[in-house]
Amino acid sequence: MTDSGITKAQYLNIARNLGLTTRELELGYLKVAGFSNRRIAYMLGISEQTVKNHFTHIYEKAWVPGKKEFIELFRQDG
Repeated sequence: MTDSGITKAQYLNIARNLGLTTRELELGYLKVAGFSNRRIAYMLGISEQTVKNHFTHIYEKAWVPGKKEFIELFRQDG
């Protein structure tokens, strides 16, 4: 895991405006915090494919192509 320097408050301030579900908010924060899909799956007791499916929806709602751009959404606010 790498420390992104993005606080949970900073994340939620932006993420709440993306129309994410509660579960998507949770997964998104774990990704921003630096956890891999495999680790997120393990932590939440779901399959890695389910995590990938959630991120497909999260990235669509955020209008970004992937992880790097998703994380950048939250760095811009700081």
